[in-house]
Amino acid sequence: MSAQAIYTRRAGRNACGAVLLAVLLAGCASQRPPGYYDNARDNTQHDAMAQAQGPGLTQSQSPSQLHLGFGPNQKKPDTQAEAAATAQQPDFVRPLAEPKTFLGTIPCLVNGNACSANRVTLTLAPSGQWRLRTLVLDGPDARRSTAQQGCWQVIGSTPLRILLQLDKGGTKASLTFINDNLLRVDSLDNIKPNLEYRLTRQADIDGIDELNKAPHPSCSR
Repeated sequence: MSAQAIYTRRAGRNACGAVLLAVLLAGCASQRPPGYYDNARDNTQHDAMAQAQGPGLTQSQSPSQLHLGFGPNQKKPDTQAEAAATAQQPDFVRPLAEPKTFLGTIPCLVNGNACSANRVTLTLAPSGQWRLRTLVLDGPDARRSTAQQGCWQVIGSTPLRILLQLDKGGTKASLTFINDNLLRVDSLDNIKPNLEYRLTRQADIDGIDELNKAPHPSCSR
């Protein structure tokens, strides 16, 4: 047999093999379930986000995902019922229609330098609850923090003013909404400051999780 004939036969077998392989690959691809490649793309995006956040971290929860109360186990309310309740609220109460966290530094309000300045973190929930963390900034108790909770009550409408009542009785603070994102401290622990101190709204919600195991106060709106 001539060399040209042998070459022609081998080329034919290679072409047949290529056609058969293409048919098999097409058959395998057609057996993939709908959305198979979409799932792979989603997993790749998820892996990239996880890598960007670093090991041991979970994706943070945006403020819009928090609805009522505190902590990750809080039951999500019915969306239609929540929208209806918000629509029925007076305009002056609407700054309290979503969870908000405020942060600010309050100096010693007693005898000048007789005590430490404190960093105050306050979270207000639409359910009527509030949580507050006080962090001592200097002195012998520096870095010590305490957490308190209770119910807030509207005590004025123009501008909106609220009273923070402690769950075990007594009053923690009186606050005025300068706008939706800024609070003025009118009194703290029954002391009225001589200067104006403000708490500013934060981008992220701080649930003050150290109070998660404490009994929740029963607040009525």
